[in-house]
Amino acid sequence: MNRATIAETRAFESWQDYQDALKRAIAPLTADQLQRRLLPGLRTPGEIAEHIVFGRALHLHRMLGETAAELTPMIQWADADTAPHTAAEILHGLDLTWGYISNCLMSGSPTDELPEEQAVIVQTVWGLLDHDLPHAGELSLLLGADGLPGVEI
Repeated sequence: MNRATIAETRAFESWQDYQDALKRAIAPLTADQLQRRLLPGLRTPGEIAEHIVFGRALHLHRMLGETAAELTPMIQWADADTAPHTAAEILHGLDLTWGYISNCLMSGSPTDELPEEQAVIVQTVWGLLDHDLPHAGELSLLLGADGLPGVEI
């Protein structure tokens, strides 16, 4: 095994752990808990979780096009007039987007040469982690401030 394989495998496993922790934190939340705004101007836990799904869906759809057409409804989650989503809907969105992330990152070998178009897709998908993690921290802080378990990674 080479360094690239070790690094990519470890990073992917850590992201999988994060995905699982995020789902564990969201799964038991009631509609009231998801929509509770602790302070004016702050997002609710549900809005943050929806934003994570939205960000993933948007960028995956941009990169993969019609291959990821089933993500299109989640791109509309950012619309102001969209009704809040349930924990089950958010979990479905996390699972669905995770399937695309996993497919993009774990197909082939870490040492494979990629055509430029594929390299851009892989770089963009890895960049989603930069979007996910700060929002998971934000979600965890809000849940903790409300006396609920946070995102335990």
